[in-house]
Amino acid sequence: MAVTTVTTFDNVSIKKVAFNFEGSEAGVSTDCNGQLSGETEMQTIEKKCGATVQKSKSKPISMTVTVTAHVPVDVYRKFYGIAQDERIKPGIYSYGPDSVGTDFALSAEIVDDFEENEKLLAFLNCTSNTGLTFTIENGADEVAALELECKVMVDEFNKFYHEAIVAELETDITDLWMSNLSADVIDASKS
Repeated sequence: MAVTTVTTFDNVSIKKVAFNFEGSEAGVSTDCNGQLSGETEMQTIEKKCGATVQKSKSKPISMTVTVTAHVPVDVYRKFYGIAQDERIKPGIYSYGPDSVGTDFALSAEIVDDFEENEKLLAFLNCTSNTGLTFTIENGADEVAALELECKVMVDEFNKFYHEAIVAELETDITDLWMSNLSADVIDASKS
């Protein structure tokens, strides 16, 4: 099979974002997304002779991803560790010092309307990076989306980030990538 090489991809819109929480059988997705952003923290190592830098190398040491979206209640609760406490009446979910979010894999499907193509993004090892925040405003013209910030740690491949332009894949794995993302989905030794 000939490999397709894509030379242009414009990130036009976010079709879907999915959270695959540890211990879950399938990912939970949202298609009401506002923004997806990522930032990498770099470590710079320099070789100096006196005050003059002779050599410099930078490498990624951590990554933060922020999703701004309207997410299902299940995602909201698992992300922040909002849970039922057996000492409190059923149906009441609580948040406190012992609340710890469930780790997850984060996937996104990005659309390029100009080239009629899609890109898949994957962050296999994520954890909540912020505490519970919310804003509720009476009379607002728009319901506020949640901003979920997560820390991305290296995965079993020693990577933070994976991407695939669907047209370049030998087999379209979009459905599996978005519904049940794990290392097995992208591992070359697994079929």
